Amino acid sequence: MLLDDYSIQGCAMTMREYKKLGGMELNFVSGVVEANAGERAIACAFTFDLMLEFARFRDAANKYVPNYLEGEVNAIRPELDGLAYHISYDYFAGQAGKIGNNEALFRIFTHPDSYFDGWSSGGLERRYHKPIFQILDGKLRLAARTDFRWEDPKQIITIADLPIIQFQWALNVMEGHQINAPEEPLADVKAPSSMVVFMYANQDQVEVDGVQMFRGARYVRGWKLNFGPITPAQILTAQ
Repeated sequence: MLLDDYSIQGCAMTMREYKKLGGMELNFVSGVVEANAGERAIACAFTFDLMLEFARFRDAANKYVPNYLEGEVNAIRPELDGLAYHISYDYFAGQAGKIGNNEALFRIFTHPDSYFDGWSSGGLERRYHKPIFQILDGKLRLAARTDFRWEDPKQIITIADLPIIQFQWALNVMEGHQINAPEEPLADVKAPSSMVVFMYANQDQVEVDGVQMFRGARYVRGWKLNFGPITPAQILTAQ
């Protein structure tokens, strides 16, 4: 599945190829809906466990970028739609050649400074908070929070206004390009190119309530939530 690129700061790419990778899973842990009266918003908090079989990821990535994890100028970007927004991408830099398990890989892209936490603008506004990550026995636990409000300060948001929220867990494999001598600073490399995006869902798409989703993707119908805990039964699968 090829999709047009959205804006990623400084990234040299125009299309992204999405592929399902066995061993990637997104498992719901808990959630809650709360009022955020101080910002006239409704807050939806979710915790998921992000699973990855490291050897399968490494071997699959190497087919697109030989010795992917060995290259200082290669990079990675997580796609966590519905949970968090990673601003750009992270180079392997000094960790290249030392990434031998999930923990080492996860530490590349989980620094809070890499995530945006401002409001979108226009209509129904959304704000991702900076995610909180924990590495637990080889899996990545992600605690996320998203606020929703109307742009018009006179318009009060209700649960009936909440949209479908899709949950993505994907890793964008990016190949760097050295444009100067190897001993020169990393800052002088060309921006990396997206080679493939591995994800837990299937490549083909289905339509759910008028929204296109990858088959197998997890989602929730926001307007069917209630204040208080979110139950596993409310986390649906596109099919």
